[in-house]
Amino acid sequence: MKKIFSIFILILHFSCSNNEPLPSIIDESEDELCETCIWSEEFNGSSLNNDNWNFETGYGNNGWGNDEWQLYTNNNAKVIDGSLIITAKKESNSIGKRNGSITSSRLTTQGKVTVGPGTRIEARIKGPWGQGIWPAFWTIGANFPDVGWPSCGEIDILEYSGGNPLSNDKNKTNESTQHWSHNGSHASYGNKITHTEPLSANYNIYELIWTNDYIETKLNGKSFHIIDIKSGSVYEPFHKNHFFILNIAVGGNYSGSPNDETVFPQQLMVDYIRVYNL
Repeated sequence: MKKIFSIFILILHFSCSNNEPLPSIIDESEDELCETCIWSEEFNGSSLNNDNWNFETGYGNNGWGNDEWQLYTNNNAKVIDGSLIITAKKESNSIGKRNGSITSSRLTTQGKVTVGPGTRIEARIKGPWGQGIWPAFWTIGANFPDVGWPSCGEIDILEYSGGNPLSNDKNKTNESTQHWSHNGSHASYGNKITHTEPLSANYNIYELIWTNDYIETKLNGKSFHIIDIKSGSVYEPFHKNHFFILNIAVGGNYSGSPNDETVFPQQLMVDYIRVYNL
C-alpha cells in the first residue's frame, strides 16, 4: 500500500520475466485447521476475531497519506461463509473525494499479531476491480508508532490499481514492493506480475517467503519478486516484526480517481491467512 512522496529507488536483486501463464486457483477445498501453522486466520466464525484485528476508521491524514477518497468505517467488513469480505461501496448517487460518498474498511493486527524473518505467509484472496479501486494485503513494521513511515519498513504482498473495463490488464497485475528509509529519504523496490485473468475472477494464492537473507513474493506458486535484505539500509526495517493490514482504498496517488464507469460495490474476499515457520 504505497505512500507516494519523494521516491529513491534502490535495485537490489535481478528479477526474471513474468510473461508465462499462471495457474488459476479455483474454489478448492481447504483444510479447516492448519496443523503446521504457527498462526492462522481462517475466518470460520460468524464475526471478526477481535483478538486478532483492529479497525482503523476515518479519512486519515490527507487520505491516509495518499490523497485517497474513501471513508473507512467498521461497517464495511464482515465474516460470511468462511471468508472475510471487505466492501467498498457508494453511499450516494454521485461520488466525491472524502465527502462520505464512498466507504470501505481497513483492518490491522497492530498490537495483536506480528510476523518476521523465518516465516512463510500464505493468503487465499479474491480481489476487486475497476478504475480507482486499490486493494492491498501488506505489512508495516511494529515500531511504526516510534519511528514512523517509511523507517519502520513496509511489505506489499497484494497490491494493484484496478482499471476499466474488466479486461484491462491493470485488473490482472499484482505488485509487490518494499518501502524503507535510506539516508533519510524514501526508498522502494518492487516488481509486478500479470495473471492470465482478472484477479477478481477467482481466489488466488499470495505468498511471501521471508528469510534473514531475502524476501520473495509469489502468486499461485510463481516467484516474481526477490529483494536482498542481508545488509545496508534494508537490514534493520526487515529484520524486525511487522503487523498485517487488509484494505480497499478508492482513489489516490497510486490508483487514480474512480469515474462514472467504476462499478460499485467492490469486494476483497479473504479465505484465510496462514503463517508457517521456514
